[in-house]
Amino acid sequence: MTIKLRCADYGFECDYVLDGKKSISLIKEMIKHFDEAHGIEYSVEAVIQMIVNKGHSRESIRNE
Repeated sequence: MTIKLRCADYGFECDYVLDGKKSISLIKEMIKHFDEAHGIEYSVEAVIQMIVNKGHSRESIRNE
């Protein structure tokens, strides 16, 4: 399954978008962006929870 992670969906005025398979590696890319572009550090678990809050299941996120 794929997902589109938009930085703007997480409260930032930012056009950054990631599109790919729901995976830990994609989440880590988004975490890197949050840190480098906005100076905010999120844990993998925090971003997973954000994705789950948007209606995706935790089980659908691949552990790659």
